[in-house]
Amino acid sequence: MKTKLSVILPSIRIHNLLYFYQKLKESTSYSFELIIVGPYDLPAVLDQYDEILYIKDRGSPSRCQQIGLVNATGEYVTWGADDGYFLKDKLTEAIDFLEENKTSYKDIVTCKYLEGLGAATSPTMYQDTYYKINHHDGLRSKYISDDHWLLNVGIVDTKYAKEIGGWDAQFEVTTISHMDFAVRTQRNQSKYFILEDPIFICAHLPGVEGDHGPVHYSHVQHDEPLFKKIYNDPGSLNRINIELNNWEQTPPVWKRRFEDV
Repeated sequence: MKTKLSVILPSIRIHNLLYFYQKLKESTSYSFELIIVGPYDLPAVLDQYDEILYIKDRGSPSRCQQIGLVNATGEYVTWGADDGYFLKDKLTEAIDFLEENKTSYKDIVTCKYLEGLGAATSPTMYQDTYYKINHHDGLRSKYISDDHWLLNVGIVDTKYAKEIGGWDAQFEVTTISHMDFAVRTQRNQSKYFILEDPIFICAHLPGVEGDHGPVHYSHVQHDEPLFKKIYNDPGSLNRINIELNNWEQTPPVWKRRFEDV
């Protein structure tokens, strides 16, 4: 029987992985595979779980995420961050909602999430407007519709995700690659649905705190400028499909994180 859900997790925080897996089990009653892609060996305690596939790679988070998609075998795909977890029963709810409402395999559920201290009691991340791309000043473009949704967390048909090329690994970290994927799918006439309640909660290290420095610098120095360059050009209106194996064109070692090369 085909696995229902592939869960992709680029990861450097191996100490969080057992908890992530345990919360994932609570979030869905469907069969799943957890595809972890990262540079460090997994804790031995995870060896007992047949649902886990580990792929070792020292590339950027976006490259690792794309490698996960290439290897996904589930009917649907979602993704997460290793400083967070899926909430109880919410992945099942998201899949059921998509199956009840979709009119095409191209349709997508985008999901709310909570990020950082105090997020659970802040109204901002519960509001639909927060999840519109042009709501965020730094990345707004006249060539992106004000109706276009973000897709930082969601449920997508795996076949469709691969057909459109998945995430573009020329973006180094996942946030902007998610946004690019969202624009391309909506330009491809994917209908988006948004769930009322958040399904994922994660921490947030501001700036260069902790191990966040490489992600911060990549986001502000590389990915945001690249996104603006692409989407402030009218030629971007034709940007939909990309090459699925685009990760092969990126460095196998992410030098922002690994300074030993």
